[in-house]
Amino acid sequence: MPIYSLGCACGHTEDVYRSIAKMNDDLPIHCGAPMQRRVTAAMVATDIQPYQSQITGEMITSRSHHRAHLKQHGMVEVGNEKMEAPKKLAPPPGLKDTLIRVANEKLK
Repeated sequence: MPIYSLGCACGHTEDVYRSIAKMNDDLPIHCGAPMQRRVTAAMVATDIQPYQSQITGEMITSRSHHRAHLKQHGMVEVGNEKMEAPKKLAPPPGLKDTLIRVANEKLK
């Protein structure tokens, strides 16, 4: 989703995330009027520098070649791997009763 930079006549600025279809819908109100979209520079990432693959030894010359090469060899780029959702931990059965019993014994 794109980031849009908004500005108010007073100088207040704000960035909002929304789809292109809704870029002008429901703009935040500041100083009693809807904020206006501001023209900002696009964020562009440079291409990667060529490097020699540790898998096959061939030269990788672009980001798209890098991704295709990793996919072809079943590799995953560090930071792009899919993470499993953390498992919820449940206390062992009867823990609460045990803690109450032990606390009552110590208070006697």
